[in-house]
Amino acid sequence: MTFSPEVEARFNRIEDVQLVAAELLDRFERRTEERMGHLEAVLDALQEWRIAVQQWRKETEVNIKALIQAELNSEAKSEEMKESIAELSRTVDRFLKARTNGGES
Repeated sequence: MTFSPEVEARFNRIEDVQLVAAELLDRFERRTEERMGHLEAVLDALQEWRIAVQQWRKETEVNIKALIQAELNSEAKSEEMKESIAELSRTVDRFLKARTNGGES
C-alpha cells in the first residue's frame, strides 16, 4: 500500500519522534539507575558511619568511666599518702625530741 508523499512524510516524522523519545527514555533510565546506585552507595556509607560512631561512643564511654575510676583511685591513694607522710612526720618528731631531750618525750 502506498501513501501520498505528505502522509509518508508524517509517518517518517512520527517514527523520528518515537526514536528520539525512545533514546531519551533510555538515557533517563540509565541515569536513574546510576543515581540509584550512587544513592545506595551513599546510604551504605552512612550506615557504616553510623555504626562507627556508635562504636566510638561506646569506647569513649568506657574510657571516660576508666578515667573517672582512675581519678577516684588517685584521690584515695593521695589521701593514703598524706596520712602516711603525717604519720612519718610524727614519728620523726618523736625521734628527734627523744634524741634531743635525752629520751624524754
